[in-house]
Amino acid sequence: MGADVSHEVQVRIPFKDEELARAALSALRPEAERPPTGRFKTELWLEGRTLVITIRAGDLSSLRAGLNAYLSWLRAIEEVCSIARGAKGIS
Repeated sequence: MGADVSHEVQVRIPFKDEELARAALSALRPEAERPPTGRFKTELWLEGRTLVITIRAGDLSSLRAGLNAYLSWLRAIEEVCSIARGAKGIS
């Protein structure tokens, strides 16, 4: 991605507890550090139990692609956590 970053979105995802937030951050960090494409840049960090994702891109199409990718990965993380809670009998 070039120096021209004209579009940005920030998503804040609150988790039930800080441990789950840290697990989500750990799961997503490799994608941000070694993105499959140079179309967008992502920064991830925690604020307590809230995962903050900032995506920057030079065009709206790239921004949308990055946002869709991270939302899909978050949905997968949510599904895995839901299955794990069910398997452990955790409500």
